[in-house]
Amino acid sequence: MAYSYSTKIKNTANLFRKAVPKMSKLNIPLTPENYHTWYEYTHGGNKELNKTIDELLNKGTKFTSKVNRELYNRHIYQAPEEGMKSFQQEVKKLVAILLDKIKGMTNTTQEFSASLEKYNEILQQNPDIDSIATLITNLIDDVGTVLETNQSMGSLLESMNEEVDVLRKNMKMLNFKAYTDELTEIPNRRAFYRQIDELFDAYHDEGRIFSLLLVDIDEFKQFNDRYGHDIGDRVLKYVATVMTGGIKGDDKLARYGGEEFAILLPNTDYDAAISVGNYLRKKISGSKLVDKYNNELIKEIGYVTVSIGVAVSAREDDIDSIVKRADNALYIAKENGRNQVIGERYL
Repeated sequence: MAYSYSTKIKNTANLFRKAVPKMSKLNIPLTPENYHTWYEYTHGGNKELNKTIDELLNKGTKFTSKVNRELYNRHIYQAPEEGMKSFQQEVKKLVAILLDKIKGMTNTTQEFSASLEKYNEILQQNPDIDSIATLITNLIDDVGTVLETNQSMGSLLESMNEEVDVLRKNMKMLNFKAYTDELTEIPNRRAFYRQIDELFDAYHDEGRIFSLLLVDIDEFKQFNDRYGHDIGDRVLKYVATVMTGGIKGDDKLARYGGEEFAILLPNTDYDAAISVGNYLRKKISGSKLVDKYNNELIKEIGYVTVSIGVAVSAREDDIDSIVKRADNALYIAKENGRNQVIGERYL
């Protein structure tokens, strides 16, 4: 019995461990994204991923950071829920084994308790020496069974604790990566949809309004064209950092896509949302960006400005409708000369 449970645990845990030697052999860094990709490959449930990797292996392709990133983005990032479900299923297996084992230990303990009562009854009847000898033999066997069960349980718990701890850490990292923008390290579009879903639930259930700000960096393309993509990335990080410091409490910031960001303001009406938008707009445009190396100025990049569109939740709203109104307001802000905040009331 102990061997059976131990074997199941090892088989389940090995699914995670088999991925690592394959990655090491191919000189693939053990990052959460790469680990998730090769876990799925080892698991074999993602047929398209396995087909792609097998083709790369047959061609002798070197797994560069670009290749690894493309594999993750194409086969894992687009559908992280499926990957997470695989991890969750493995956790469920481990927990099921643990519960089954605990049940077995409890049954054994209950049986031992019943045996003790029976032995006590026999002793009360002044048994002869042969009966006592038999009783002792049976008692030793029962004690041995309980000890064996408890020792097995101790080893199982230790093994389970190690495996579950690894799973918990991996799931936490993968969950973080699935909902975080890699460049700016703020929540990504997927996180935005999850957050706005929660706000809509609160709005429909409790009547708590919220506002949405769509923020777009003005003339962003010129930063990339004039200074290169490295500077463009710095501009994105700068804007994300300023807005992160400019929002408060339960406000939520996410990178919506490209040079566009989304901000959700719970319990915030139209006028307050316009004020928040103007505060962030001024804060972003208040500092001139420069390119420095070893504290020496290389070139001035200039001021960064943003245009912002604002919409407030309405009873007939869904995600698409409120985003569309905010996006239309943002378009007007761009058309009117940029570096301004326009609300849906202008539509």
